[in-house]
Amino acid sequence: MFQIPSAKRVRRTELQSPASSPRSSPNPELEELIRSRITEEYTFANAPIPGDNDQPENAVGSDGEEAELILFAGPTGAATTPQTFRIRLSSPTIENGEPGFLVKKPRSYYFADEPDSNRIAQLLTVAVDGKAVLDMSRIPWAGCTFPWKVNTIARAGMTKSVLLGHPPALVTVEEKAHKRARKGKKSRIALRKKMQAQKNKQSEMARIAQEKEEADKEKRTRRNREKKVKRKEREKAKKAVGVGVDGAAEDIALQE
Repeated sequence: MFQIPSAKRVRRTELQSPASSPRSSPNPELEELIRSRITEEYTFANAPIPGDNDQPENAVGSDGEEAELILFAGPTGAATTPQTFRIRLSSPTIENGEPGFLVKKPRSYYFADEPDSNRIAQLLTVAVDGKAVLDMSRIPWAGCTFPWKVNTIARAGMTKSVLLGHPPALVTVEEKAHKRARKGKKSRIALRKKMQAQKNKQSEMARIAQEKEEADKEKRTRRNREKKVKRKEREKAKKAVGVGVDGAAEDIALQE
């Protein structure tokens, strides 16, 4: 930049706007005009000062609701508390009128009346019944006929036709039925081995499942047998203890 002779140096302070613009002196004529219009368009009412027995602030009264809001900021750098303004909010009064829409429309806009003879005639002229639909379906439409887009399917199947010769003549192409080709010897042997392997695998899985079921059954039988033996041993022990107690009681009685 310094190598260009026509270049101009601009400081950063020149690009930034000043922190606060100087205040202009008010126009006395304009101020007087605004005050006169305010007195003509607005009516100021002095709000009563609430006492000790009055309702708290922001209470809904007969005239409306009052709220204190800070609408305007104070002067810059001032240490005073922000000034609050009291605004009275009022709701519109309820009128004892017929409920409905503000923009009323005729009843015919919402409800249909009984049709008269002219209306019935109009409806009959545009109405279409089932017989008319069937009759119209049989009427040929010349502009909507595309025979080259239609495939005719016979009982034997679809037939293909081509144009041959000069002048071209329509010739039907007969397609031979495709026979099912038999697989080779190696393929048949591989398929047979695969099927045999699957069969052996299934039989092995069935055998393993049967052996597992038999082992579980034998295990349950052995457990039941052991439980029965233990129960008999407990009963024998109880009987032996009972006989010993009775014999001791008889010996004591004889000694006495």
